[in-house]
Amino acid sequence: MARRCAASSTSASVRALVARLASFVLLAVVLCSCHPPQHRAPEPVISTKISPTAPVVNIAPLPVRPVHRSQLITPDKCPAPHPDAPVPPAAVLVTCDLARTTLYTLGPQVMQIVLTHVDAPKSLTADFYEVNLTMDPPSTTEWASFTAVHLHSHVAFIRDDLVLEAPIIEEHVTSGEVALTTQTVQAADQLAGLAGRPA
Repeated sequence: MARRCAASSTSASVRALVARLASFVLLAVVLCSCHPPQHRAPEPVISTKISPTAPVVNIAPLPVRPVHRSQLITPDKCPAPHPDAPVPPAAVLVTCDLARTTLYTLGPQVMQIVLTHVDAPKSLTADFYEVNLTMDPPSTTEWASFTAVHLHSHVAFIRDDLVLEAPIIEEHVTSGEVALTTQTVQAADQLAGLAGRPA
């Protein structure tokens, strides 16, 4: 008899446990159905594709010639440019500046500056604009050596057999930069475009 009571008691305990579990499951289902399902934001997609590198623009080398003579003239006195037949580097060049206000007699080319960058024109004052040119390392070294032994010399930077600017070397330049100046924004744009022309 004791055995039957124990078995009966055990069965009752199991039934009670099952009933409790069932009520918990029912409660969980009811609670879950009260809340809308949570949607996670999609994970950001990170592309591993490498975009192609922008092409490097090679700027045409900028010739440098010594100035033998310069004189103010009117535009009609400037020689006509011949872009299809440039004057050879070893020959004397007679030409004007971009504004066609000065006639230059230039000696044979002494070097070519290789540029890596030409800045957009920036305003210095109401009447002056500046265009900065940056040289590559070999040209920086060559220009530094040239300016060290040619202080107070008059030189001209040339493009298409025209003088972009003709500065007097005032100091030994080691920065690898040259600043060209002009008086109007239109002339500065033209200067930057010519100086930075692709090779």
